[in-house]
Amino acid sequence: MIIFGDVHIGSRHAKIQHLKQCLREINPEEVAITGDLFDDQHRRVSRDEALRLIRKAIEILGIRPKALYIALSSSSHDPLLPGPLTAKIDGIEVVAHNGEVIINDKVLLSHGDKVVKNGFVAYLMDLTNRGRVGKMLKRKLKLEGNIWLAYGHSHVPYVNPEERILNPGGWKIYGVRRIGGNVYQLPSAKPLCEPHL
Repeated sequence: MIIFGDVHIGSRHAKIQHLKQCLREINPEEVAITGDLFDDQHRRVSRDEALRLIRKAIEILGIRPKALYIALSSSSHDPLLPGPLTAKIDGIEVVAHNGEVIINDKVLLSHGDKVVKNGFVAYLMDLTNRGRVGKMLKRKLKLEGNIWLAYGHSHVPYVNPEERILNPGGWKIYGVRRIGGNVYQLPSAKPLCEPHL
């Protein structure tokens, strides 16, 4: 399984071409996205509209995994789904939710906005104390044992295999947010590629 997040499809600052190149080289079977998949779609959508948007994102990213898991933001950027979504889109098993998504009882996928709504505040928190938002989220969700927490929102990469916390960082590079993200493999937490800044 590979994990990345904070793609921000639709932003002129998103490094989509670099991400697509990386994903093409990996050709993953399972993909998990930690939210902010979109940049400008924060509105209530129907199930049909959600399926259309996710299909478009799959096309833009150029991926064809067997399974796609998406923990959409509930505070900004991503569409607000009518509820948890499970569907088959062009042969891909898709699970999406504006909240947490549990994958095979091994990974809990979250955008991270459950503990800090404002993305810039989350950025500052994780920049000054790496992984702080993830640690707060892990406590709030009462995660224990061997379950990985993969979160986004702050755009600040953080990998700690002992704590089983991963923030893959962001693919939208702008303003003071100059830290690039990566694509990670789990459970190894191995970085697979980086955006070109």
